[in-house]
Amino acid sequence: MSMEVGAVAGMRFVKGASKAAKLVLRHTKHTLLVGDQASAFALSMGLPGPTNLSSPESQAKWTNWKEHGCQPNFRKNVVPDNGCGPYHPITRASELETGHSGSDIRGIVDTSSFLANVNTWSKHISRLNHDTISMTVIDKLGHIAAGTSTNGATFKIPGR
Repeated sequence: MSMEVGAVAGMRFVKGASKAAKLVLRHTKHTLLVGDQASAFALSMGLPGPTNLSSPESQAKWTNWKEHGCQPNFRKNVVPDNGCGPYHPITRASELETGHSGSDIRGIVDTSSFLANVNTWSKHISRLNHDTISMTVIDKLGHIAAGTSTNGATFKIPGR
């Protein structure tokens, strides 16, 4: 049993994340490559690309999402709470350091909208906007391999 691991994350413009992960496993001493460097590595190892992975359907969904205030936006405790940003924390950084604030946030933000946002997010998440697949296989010799590939929920924050 080798316990070797190879993974990629945040890869763009390259299909075949599982193939790229296997290349990380076989051709590096690293466990994980992320972002543009994962894409560059995959391309340098011979995977096809760069490729525009957007479809007309995904572009139309994104345009509709932007036109409707970027909802759901999967953010919390930020202002604006129902727009496309730029986003800023409700709690100031100095308050995070001390663990308390000298003021009540009710004067800054309408707190009644928080519960409404939770309800809005939950009705946007369904089996139709997730695409995670995970597979574990065992060969005839008992070797085990596992892989997971996901783009997650539509419109989640990039890089999560």
